[in-house]
Amino acid sequence: MNLPIIRSHERMDYKRCPTKWYWAWRKGYVPVNETFGALALGAWMHDALATWYAPGTFRDGILSNNFSVLAEAAIYGAHQNGAPDHVIEQAEELAALGYIMAQRYEEHYAHDPHIKEVIQAEIPLTFTFSDENGVFAEHRLKPDLLVRDRQDRIWIFEHKTAKTIRTSHLVIDDQARPYGAMAELALKNAGIISKRDHVHGIMYNFLRKAVPDGRPTNAQGKYLNKDGTISKTQPPPYFVRHPVLLTTAAKKQSLRRLQAECALITATTNLLRKESDCWKYLPKTPHMSCPRFCQFFDMCVAHEDGTDITEMARTMFRRRNPYDYGDSTDEIATFEMG
Repeated sequence: MNLPIIRSHERMDYKRCPTKWYWAWRKGYVPVNETFGALALGAWMHDALATWYAPGTFRDGILSNNFSVLAEAAIYGAHQNGAPDHVIEQAEELAALGYIMAQRYEEHYAHDPHIKEVIQAEIPLTFTFSDENGVFAEHRLKPDLLVRDRQDRIWIFEHKTAKTIRTSHLVIDDQARPYGAMAELALKNAGIISKRDHVHGIMYNFLRKAVPDGRPTNAQGKYLNKDGTISKTQPPPYFVRHPVLLTTAAKKQSLRRLQAECALITATTNLLRKESDCWKYLPKTPHMSCPRFCQFFDMCVAHEDGTDITEMARTMFRRRNPYDYGDSTDEIATFEMG
């Protein structure tokens, strides 16, 4: 039997809604009709930053140009695939906003106070979970950026694009904190950091999705009124670096929780392998956010009505391997389509 593979977004999907997890991760469904929204801009920015943050102390190219190349390639592909005009227009608006964000980011961090050197960007890693019967699951992770700061501490950077920057929940974030716990051991095993090194914490690297405020500023960066006085209305920061420290105890706690979560996902996966129809009875987690944020909402409604969704799934979705890193040097496990 193939060893179950688990990824961080898969864990989050499973806990959010097991039925969504099944369609996304066991069936590999992605919508046929491409749309461009917040996720698209975030993906383009992540890829642009991954190229720009070359190992060492130099940056590769101009960040805004890197971004434009990626965005234009995606838009061209959508156009070639017959995307309607309103979808192309939405993508072009996102590309224009992202270009400005990338341009301002490079200006803002021209003399980066947090980074001494880049160790590597987008590192494919593997972490295995075991119990008394041996290894039962392989967790794959891919940290956005690994850096050494000016105090020689190692940080995992997590890039985030958001309309509103919120940080209070990040002390229990379900993606980056586990990354820190798993990545430290995986990085040592891969020889990327030494056995003596430690991941000091997660640095959340926020880019706010907003066009520049056109008002003049003073020497302290405060926006001014027309008469030169400081305005009472100051915009939120466009860029925020928010650190979350990871103690040894915090890493152990994360690993204990991950062990239990991965065991539960593995048990469900193995049950589906034995009884393929049991997916029909997986729990759902209805929420008012489903119509807007879940790509499976229409199919979920039909399934709840007792409709045979076979044809719906065939026409609305294509299938892909959700575990494929693409640029990973690791051997890609065969994905069981269903």
